[in-house]
Amino acid sequence: MPARFASAALLLSALLSLPAMAGERQWTVLSSGDADDTHERWQVSATRLHTLPAFDPARAEPPLSVHQATAAALAHASQRYPSDDFVVSEVSLQRFTAGAAAQSEDAARGWVYLVSLDYNAKGWTQMVPVLLDGSIVLSDNEQL
Repeated sequence: MPARFASAALLLSALLSLPAMAGERQWTVLSSGDADDTHERWQVSATRLHTLPAFDPARAEPPLSVHQATAAALAHASQRYPSDDFVVSEVSLQRFTAGAAAQSEDAARGWVYLVSLDYNAKGWTQMVPVLLDGSIVLSDNEQL
């Protein structure tokens, strides 16, 4: 029976990665590890990117407030780790579409809040990427 679950997980993983395998551009929002070994990666597909609201910080406030992004990150973290208490330690708004032409549609839609949450007695930090539509970017490990 465990072999059946392993096969199902492998199939699900393959199905989830079909757009990437088909050559669709993936934008990396966040990654963990070092230059030699990436442990986890948070990515947004080009298709997903084109559904996000456009934002130009020189012209307007972001379509999602810091408070809304923080609330989404806390709700996500609490769902994943219900026994832990989280404290917001940092929030930043960053463009993740590095390399896109400054005036392009990709650049205008490629913004993410990175919400750092401290938790548990060991002093660990969880970083949660929140897109400007309020959705959470799941890592490749979370999607399996």
